[in-house]
Amino acid sequence: MIRKHDFITGERLLQSFPYILIDQDWVEKLRKKTLLLAERAHHYFKDTLADYSIRSWQKRIIKYLDEQKRLPFPLLRLYPDWLEVYQDKQFLTFQSARGEGFQLPLYLSVKLSYLTGVIMGDGHLAEYFVNIIDSSKEHIENLMQMLMLQFNSKTEFFKHTNANAWNVNILCKWIVRFFNFLSGQPINERKYPLLREPLIFQTNPLLRNAFWRGLMDADGSYKSSIGFGSASLKLLNDFSLFLTQHNIQHRFYTQTVLGGTTYSLKISGESRKRFTQLINSDHPIKKQELQILLERKIHRFTENSATLRKRGVWSGQVITVNQEKLLDDYFDPSLIPHLSLANLGNYIRTLRRKNGLTQQSLSSELSITQTLLSKYERNSHAIPIPILLELLSKLDVLLKTFFSTHSKLDYHSHRSKCSLFTRPSEDFLKILHGMQFKEGGLIMIHGKENEDLDKYRKEISSFFSLQIHKISFHNTVLNSFVREFFILRS
Repeated sequence: MIRKHDFITGERLLQSFPYILIDQDWVEKLRKKTLLLAERAHHYFKDTLADYSIRSWQKRIIKYLDEQKRLPFPLLRLYPDWLEVYQDKQFLTFQSARGEGFQLPLYLSVKLSYLTGVIMGDGHLAEYFVNIIDSSKEHIENLMQMLMLQFNSKTEFFKHTNANAWNVNILCKWIVRFFNFLSGQPINERKYPLLREPLIFQTNPLLRNAFWRGLMDADGSYKSSIGFGSASLKLLNDFSLFLTQHNIQHRFYTQTVLGGTTYSLKISGESRKRFTQLINSDHPIKKQELQILLERKIHRFTENSATLRKRGVWSGQVITVNQEKLLDDYFDPSLIPHLSLANLGNYIRTLRRKNGLTQQSLSSELSITQTLLSKYERNSHAIPIPILLELLSKLDVLLKTFFSTHSKLDYHSHRSKCSLFTRPSEDFLKILHGMQFKEGGLIMIHGKENEDLDKYRKEISSFFSLQIHKISFHNTVLNSFVREFFILRS
């Protein structure tokens, strides 16, 4: 919140800072350290407009504590253990010099991520307020409630005079600076050249999804198709990368109008449900439009396989490995908990005996029946991945150690099965490159130009231990595995 120019502009320097409210316990604690705070304030503000003596600083600090029960925020930060103020709190309460209150959250949250996305789309950061505009009165009212819960500051709600739209303003220059820090969106400047997906939300999938949901609720469309438009090419590229990482098919469009060039993308019909599961909408009108769109029948046109093979590229084609989904260079099995692994009976039995455990004791630790564990060991049942991971954890076996003795695993899912390597390789990418992975488990075999298609089909059968007789087949295991761990072409 505090910036360099705050120390060199204006005569009333301390009044330009936010004041943090202090309870009685902290007043008493700081009251004993006023000389220390005064000495530090003297050095901290040296050669600024508040270059006071140590004695003068001590008098000011005592006055703040005794009369106002608050301190300018920079003064609190001079206390050695000032971070203790944060303990057991979700928000910090501040005041302006005039006593106008507000609060700031101490932690990132889904609502805060969503608000950041909305503001980057439909918002503007002015010097002393954040403005959001939308055609839906209900949506603006919902946003106003969110802003109040997060910041507890003065808000304004009014209808736009020149358009059929509604506005909400939250009035506080430090809240403006807070969103400027989160998003990089400039204050009182043209925002589109600088907009990018904030790195701060990329550490948590829930926060990242909420950010894009907010941006879609601002600049997205759900009428005839799911679309997103922006004057920022960098922001659109960030969104495209996010969608690609989650195997959501989409296409780019560029349009030149009087105001300049705009960029947009549209989600393909087959990825609408996947998009909805990932992002969805909180906008009251757009959420209804999205539901109507999901109920529409999707008319698909499939090109001839020979045509696609000559072109060499198609949607649903494997591009590369998704490095974010790897664990120590191995495919992370925890990301595919719906699958099971077969033919691990001897390994489980040997591991159990090595640890001196009976079937009864191990099954009790895993919260399964002894009969079920016996079936796993006799290979009459495939073991679900979550149970295998729990077993390895309880017996202190690292996943990397498990993988080192299993270069290939037999995956099962209901009637589908497939033998897959536990780590990516060039051969793995090469064999996948000639296939097209569609929704619902369907896989098309296109192969490569000037390469015998029947020979390629036999290579696939051998590589994955499958019996494939046609140029299309269903395999839930292979399809879900590839969609999870590889990036597909839009």
